[in-house]
Amino acid sequence: MKLSIKKSKLEDVEELLAIQKEAFAEDYALYEDHASTPVNETAEKLIENIERFFHYTIWWGNEVIGAVDLRPLDENRLRLSKLFLRTDFQNKGLGSKSIKLIESEFPLIKDWSLYTPYLNKRNHHFYEKLGYKKIGEVQITEKLQLFKYEKIG
Repeated sequence: MKLSIKKSKLEDVEELLAIQKEAFAEDYALYEDHASTPVNETAEKLIENIERFFHYTIWWGNEVIGAVDLRPLDENRLRLSKLFLRTDFQNKGLGSKSIKLIESEFPLIKDWSLYTPYLNKRNHHFYEKLGYKKIGEVQITEKLQLFKYEKIG
């Protein structure tokens, strides 16, 4: 099978929402962040994100396994808003390959940033091995603190 990324299509919204809810369920249970959690994102909001931003569906052969949501900060910088994979496709190197595919789609971007929950050590390790460095912290709610990561290349 081959991993690929393609611009997200509106007909994939329901499938992507289901995968997103599954992928972020553990963080949601831990932090109880009702306002900003991807678990509570609506189909309408996802449609808006697909139409306004850079949103890619991750494919394993003919199967949708996740997505990447990127937000432009300016013409030289992108923020990785969300990256998620179906849980049965996690820990197989596909997240790393997905990031590399996304970065290759934007060869002129040299400044990448993202936020990830402070207790999610697996995410910290994942992004650090891809060259991201922790540069800050932001308190969102009483339970949720995010670490900001940046990769400048």
